[in-house]
Amino acid sequence: MRLKYPAQPLVFCFSGVSALCGAVTRLYGSAPDAPALLSLYRGRYYLAVSAALRERRQVFLAAAEFGAYLGAAPVLYAYYAEHGRELSRNAIAELGAALNRGNSL
Repeated sequence: MRLKYPAQPLVFCFSGVSALCGAVTRLYGSAPDAPALLSLYRGRYYLAVSAALRERRQVFLAAAEFGAYLGAAPVLYAYYAEHGRELSRNAIAELGAALNRGNSL
């Protein structure tokens, strides 16, 4: 059975860079190919992860440890991206790869 509409992205809020980097490192290990948008709005980082249904629990467990889960809220994320600054359209792959490369040195 196929869903008529794709699953909504999971949106998380992080209060600082350390928490964001911790979550992205964990996400890079569990779901490296999951598309994720990253934006900065009023000093907080917002990450919207569009995970497949089979990966959603892993994504939630990895990111919720470091930040607040705001729900499956694409409209809320769009507001933060529009009124803030969009930093990445592929945050897990880009930031996760850079953080992983730094750990292997």
